[in-house]
Amino acid sequence: MEALRISPKYTGAHWKALDVTNPAHWPKAVRIVRDRLHGRFLHFADKCLKADYSGFVVLAIDCLLAEALQQFIDGIPDGTGQSKALSKKFLEGARFQPYFGTDAIRLAFYQDIRCGLLHQAEAKNKWLIRRKQKALLRQVDDGYIIDVERFHTALKGSLRDYFALLCRPESTDLRDKLWTKMNHICNVRLNRGAMEMVDASASDPTA
Repeated sequence: MEALRISPKYTGAHWKALDVTNPAHWPKAVRIVRDRLHGRFLHFADKCLKADYSGFVVLAIDCLLAEALQQFIDGIPDGTGQSKALSKKFLEGARFQPYFGTDAIRLAFYQDIRCGLLHQAEAKNKWLIRRKQKALLRQVDDGYIIDVERFHTALKGSLRDYFALLCRPESTDLRDKLWTKMNHICNVRLNRGAMEMVDASASDPTA
């Protein structure tokens, strides 16, 4: 049985072989996390963005990636029940300013774009998703226009910033939080793999 993967190129065993105290292992640790976030989210959003009428699906993927990235940044093993806080905190990042500079607009994005797209497959409360706008976000009357291309570019910039910080040996706190998150992911994958092996053995009359 093929080992369960934590990213397109790596399995949990690849991560477990790393030593958090060995500086020489950190470049590979960063490659693994980059492969996970790029290979499972960003790669597909990039491809979708090339197609017409893909704004909804690109923003939906971006919302998932934003929350995943914030969990890595904060070292949160399991973000269940924390989506609102994670989404709002991510939008406080420099790449999204000054457009998301207030708690009210961050909350509106979470409710009307993030939850609207992921739960109801629609943008709610007079939010419009467009391209080729002069700004990432602007208010129009009692609604908002968000530029999906600019939002996606800002998200990619946030990822680059994160990986650049991880490559710095002095980023010990950020690295510790990454290690906490990845260890949780790998333990879940390894346990799931063990369960699959047990199920396969139980169902095999020759075992």
